[in-house]
Amino acid sequence: MTEPSSSQLRSRRSFFSRKFAPLVAAWIGAIIVVGLIYWFERTMPAFDEVVAPVYAVIALLLLAFTWRWVRTRGKGERRNMDRRRTDRRNTAEYSTKPPEN
Repeated sequence: MTEPSSSQLRSRRSFFSRKFAPLVAAWIGAIIVVGLIYWFERTMPAFDEVVAPVYAVIALLLLAFTWRWVRTRGKGERRNMDRRRTDRRNTAEYSTKPPEN
């Protein structure tokens, strides 16, 4: 059997090789919650003024989740420095060896 060429695999990559599941789940969840709130508002009209801020909060949360999904990371190396402090490993102050007497 033949394997797909690497050019076909590259063409299937989408939006910086990110998965769409978190974005789609956030949008579907927001649509479901908005639908339930709308149904609640239609059933009980006394809450008409109360649900308007709730719609705004849901819209802001959805905007934040979408922005978090869309934003790209920096192109440089994410870990510029070694966090283990290799420059101090063999000094007496930061030594992992027991003190010599």
